[in-house]
Amino acid sequence: MSTARQLFLHVGCPKTGTTYLQDTLWASREALAEAGVHLPLRHLNDHFFITLAVREELDPDLDSPEAHNVLSRLVDDLDNSTAPLVLISHELLAPATADQAARLRELLADFELHVILTVRDLQRQLPAAWQQQIQQRSVVTYDRFLTAVVDDDRETAYFWDRQDPGAIAERWRGDLAPDRVHIVTVPPPASDPDLLLQRFCGVVGIDPNRLERDVSRPNESLGLVQAELLRRVNIALGDRLPHSRAGHSRIAKAYFARQVLAPQGGRRPVLPTEYDGWCRDKSEAMVGQLSAAAYDIVGDLSDLLPSQPAAQVDLTVTDDELLQSAVDALASVLDQRYRDVQRMAAQRTRIARLRAGAGDSRDAREPVDRTG
Repeated sequence: MSTARQLFLHVGCPKTGTTYLQDTLWASREALAEAGVHLPLRHLNDHFFITLAVREELDPDLDSPEAHNVLSRLVDDLDNSTAPLVLISHELLAPATADQAARLRELLADFELHVILTVRDLQRQLPAAWQQQIQQRSVVTYDRFLTAVVDDDRETAYFWDRQDPGAIAERWRGDLAPDRVHIVTVPPPASDPDLLLQRFCGVVGIDPNRLERDVSRPNESLGLVQAELLRRVNIALGDRLPHSRAGHSRIAKAYFARQVLAPQGGRRPVLPTEYDGWCRDKSEAMVGQLSAAAYDIVGDLSDLLPSQPAAQVDLTVTDDELLQSAVDALASVLDQRYRDVQRMAAQRTRIARLRAGAGDSRDAREPVDRTG
């Protein structure tokens, strides 16, 4: 591999438009390859496997061999590629420790390495992160979550290891020059919806006009009522759906939260007004830290400041609201179960017909015994 080749490593943060960016990139993989940009391995799931390997969270009882050998497959892929520019993107690289980040940088030492961090203001990140943690089986109330974030209680709220851009950039930077660390700010509300993609593409050197533009922009965030309902379901589950990824993540998150609860919409959790001063002070400190580090800022650091005072809204969830959400959810689950049963019945019928046809064919090919 030539040292002239560049590799851009997009390491987070979660809830900063990463799903849309990644879906757009992978949907445009062929066009990117024609432009000399290589997305290594076969699909986005492989980049998720990279995060598990880097963070030493692979499970021998759950993860496939292709997950356990993902780093060796990555090296082989990069050795076999001649593309001048390589892009790896997954937001779950953000919480890697400094030692874990260093090991991946060492693996990529033959490249001119660049680190990208997409960052959004705390006023929007805090509510988004709470409902996301509920989708990941947390049972912490919103009030308790906010208190834990302010108090830096990392056992109660796993927030700062994923959402402190200064600390994340420092862990991933290593000995890179500061201009190789790119901080891409998420534009404020009501901005051009393509602006984040344009900023990201500008860092990597991609022409956004080459990209697939019909990619959906999924909003998997839950409303306040729906998140509270799921929180209580998490409590009721107890020890059921035990594995965080194979159990709860696949059923409670990927199905129940995203397909059943998210479509209900509902009022969104917002940052309460009592946190207005703290949020502004903390945001200004983060902006100052990023500015002092002399990183490449793409966008404007003022995007990371609260755009308006925290909302004076009632964050109470009533029993009637929970009941209505639960009833609607049960109706959706029953409808889905009916459709699943219908599909399974159709598949059984199809399999039976194929077996019957195969049996008839065998009978036709078998020699007829005429000795009797």
